[in-house]
Order: sequence, then structure tokens, then C-alpha cells
Amino acid sequence: MQIAVKEARKTVEKFITALEHPGPGQQDFEVKKPFIQGNQVEHIWLSDVRYTGNRFEGRIDNQPRKIGGLKLGQIVSVKPKEISDWLYVDNGKLVGGYTVRVHYNELSPQQKQEFDRKADFKVGKQ
Repeated sequence: MQIAVKEARKTVEKFITALEHPGPGQQDFEVKKPFIQGNQVEHIWLSDVRYTGNRFEGRIDNQPRKIGGLKLGQIVSVKPKEISDWLYVDNGKLVGGYTVRVHYNELSPQQKQEFDRKADFKVGKQ
């Protein structure tokens, strides 16, 4: 997972370029932010992402389970060098999503089928 996070941070400029100038069929821009509270760390996806003032700003996209004081839909910000992942969908294909790919590759064939059925994108090759 650490390799996936490093790759996401290394390639974040590609995400910023696409976010600022999305092409036809490019949508669902998200970044993942690590939240730290005491010795708890929770990585949470942010949706409706904008890039302003050298920071990403977005809405908490999943219900926090470990970190108190955060709410679904709450607007938060994160510096590009602090993200743990980024992704967008380009004509139905996942771009980025390095941690998503790690999780996907750990699934059984049956779990992959279920994931593919529910996801609005195809994982495919990076």
C-alpha cells in the first residue's frame, strides 16, 4: 500500500492537469486524504474536488469510522503532497486509483465480479 501512496503522490500533477482541464468523458475526480486522530489513521475519499490555492478541497465521501468530528459531506482540504491517492473516470475507465488497484488485486475472482458489477468504472491496466 505504501508503494501505491508514493505513486499517487508522484503522479498527482497528472491529476491536477485533468482536474483543471477535463477532457470529454472525464468525471468523478476524487482524492483520498489520511485523517489522523491520536494513534488512529483513516483514509477517506473526498468528492466534488476543486484545486484552489495549491490545495485540494472536497467533500467527505464516505462515513468516517475511526475519526470523530468528521461528517459525510463535510468540506475539507488537503495538500497534494499529503494525499494517499487520487482518481478519476475517463470514459468508464479508472485513471489513478492506486490504492483501489491494490485492493482490487487482492479480491477473489468472485469478489472481483461483484466489484465490477457495482462500480461505475472498469479497473483495467494503468
